[in-house]
Amino acid sequence: MNIAVILAGGVGNRLGAGIPKQFVEILGKPVLAYTIEPFERHPDVDVVLVVCVKPYIDSIWAMKKKYGFEKLKWVTEGGATFQESVINGINYLSDKVSEDDTVLFHFGASPFVKPDIIADAIRVCKKNGTNAISATDYFLLSGVKKTTSSVSDPDNYTEEYIDRDTIAVMNTPHAFRYGFLADMYREAAKTGIIDTVEPHTTTLMYAMGKKIYFSKGRQDNIKITTKDDLEIFEGYVLAQQRKSTAKTVGDVVVFLADGFEECEGLMVVDLLRRAGLKVVMASVMGRRDVMSSREILIKADCTAENVDFDKARMIFLPGGRTGTENLRKSEIVKEKCKAFCVGRYVAAICAAPSILALYGLLDGRKATVHPDFKDAMAGAEVLDESVVIDGNIITGQGLGATMDFAFELINIIVGKEMTAQIKKAICYKH
Repeated sequence: MNIAVILAGGVGNRLGAGIPKQFVEILGKPVLAYTIEPFERHPDVDVVLVVCVKPYIDSIWAMKKKYGFEKLKWVTEGGATFQESVINGINYLSDKVSEDDTVLFHFGASPFVKPDIIADAIRVCKKNGTNAISATDYFLLSGVKKTTSSVSDPDNYTEEYIDRDTIAVMNTPHAFRYGFLADMYREAAKTGIIDTVEPHTTTLMYAMGKKIYFSKGRQDNIKITTKDDLEIFEGYVLAQQRKSTAKTVGDVVVFLADGFEECEGLMVVDLLRRAGLKVVMASVMGRRDVMSSREILIKADCTAENVDFDKARMIFLPGGRTGTENLRKSEIVKEKCKAFCVGRYVAAICAAPSILALYGLLDGRKATVHPDFKDAMAGAEVLDESVVIDGNIITGQGLGATMDFAFELINIIVGKEMTAQIKKAICYKH
């Protein structure tokens, strides 16, 4: 299990807003809600715990209800420092998780985190079995300050150059194997070393001689600290909103190309829409009209270029021999398949899984495909099954598997209760 622990225990004195910065509203929505969303949507995250400043705990539960945060299961009181909040989170989880579960600690006032950063932190932590700290290279010139006061102090200056190529800038999320982190804090408390260092987990790791492993980071994954940061984030949200209004938004994007198998494509669209999902049929042909394999003219919702993929949770590639060939020629299909394989869902049926194999996305994974395309599945372990789910990639064997395939997609995105309701409504008895 992977648990996201959002640290919202600080009071944000440097912001001067009168309330903790994570609860400041941007365009009517708290910063903390923006921060929780990427973890809520991420397929690798199972549960969210918020470690919160005590007077705002009720606000977290209200936020859960208002924004539909289904993964937000737990809330506990925060501490006076980053490290105290981490310890509170560790203690709260002690009877809820196993030693091999992964916990990701993230600042509640860091709403810019992207799916690929979350996914890589989990991957690196599981690979080395201890930890992963999101980090970036340092690109600016830098020097050692004469004193620890701010550079705005007119009496401060530098005489010593720092080689920027030797600097790693660390940020959250911090990912840890739960047992590793709990053992480290027990040892630190027992020896007293925890009282001798700056109250941060990474500082403690340095003091205890622990190796810190880097995972993917981005320079724009900033933590809101000042009023200027709030203005930057407000501009970012406005830009995203303008982008969304200019483009078509949906939960699932279905790529359509001339020659696609209409039953595979449209049946999936039908069932997903019955489940209440916003499904966008996106043509990769540069026009909305798409001719199916049986020469039925279909009008897509839009062209693929006019989709806001940032909001989508899944992309789906229907099959059809000619349709698959045309999808394979599309650069946008290639780009989005690779992007969605990190942190979101990719689904393909019939011949279309061969496209994922071509891009190397099925290397070492289990998958299924129409028997005629088995030779095009290099790198994958091909199973003779109707539907195969391996992580965030879902593949179907062909037209006969379409309904079961669609139901699995509904299970993943909405839940089994909705699937049962739809099966009953359409008299599905298989």
